[in-house]
This record gives sequence, C-alpha cells and structure tokens, in this order.
Amino acid sequence: MRLGFAAVLAALLVAACGPVMETRYDFVPPASDAGMKCVQNCQAQQTSCQKAEQDRIMSCRQKADRDADIAYEKARDKYINDLKLHAAAPDKYGLPSEPSRSANYSACQQSNQCTADYQMCYRSCGGQINESQVCVAMCDQ
Repeated sequence: MRLGFAAVLAALLVAACGPVMETRYDFVPPASDAGMKCVQNCQAQQTSCQKAEQDRIMSCRQKADRDADIAYEKARDKYINDLKLHAAAPDKYGLPSEPSRSANYSACQQSNQCTADYQMCYRSCGGQINESQVCVAMCDQ
C-alpha cells in the first residue's frame, strides 16, 4: 500500500516539474485613424477600470481587517473569561489557547475583467490580438 502511494506521489511530483507556460499577447493596431482614436478610448476605459478595481480591492481588504479585529476582540474576551475559569478551577477547566488575529483576504483578489474588457474593446475598434504560448521556466524538459 505504501509503495503504491509513493509511486503515485512521485508521478505527481514529476508531472508538476514540467515547463511553465505563459500567454503572450501581440497587439496589432487598427489601420484607420478612427480605429486608433477608438483604441485611445479603450485605454482610458481600462485605466478607469483598473483604478476602480484597485479601490475595490483596498476597500475589501479594509473590511477584512475590520472583521478580523472584531473577531479577535470577541476571541480575546472569551480567552480572558476562560483564563479566569481555569485559574478558579484548574482541574475542571483546561488552559485555553491564546487567540490570534488573522484577516481573510480571499474575496479581495484582483479580477481579469479589465483586461478582458480592454481586449474586447480593442478588437471592436478594428485591432487584432494574437495570442501565443511561451515557455518561461523549465523549458528544456
């Protein structure tokens, strides 16, 4: 049983050591002046989108910090009460664990929506976007 598990684990580790690929984008601008003016509007929209995205992330992180502070305060109050119980009757109440503060930022991740919107806008202006996969690490495997 252990040998089978070790073989599976080894196979997974070898597979995880393959080349690391990245998507690269080559932007071909529109041929017309109107198309180029349209692309400038796309760029302005992307800048605005990225600013709004950064504001959203900052607000989300601040909320996560406030939530963590509130949770820590509650846990600390419980810890203090549990310490008092332990001091009064150590045989009856175990020594409590000291609380720690940690914020959950998992909902505060950056989305790719601004990039997707920009690419759609760029194409609608007559531009082309050529995608290619490029090896960026462990390429000789």
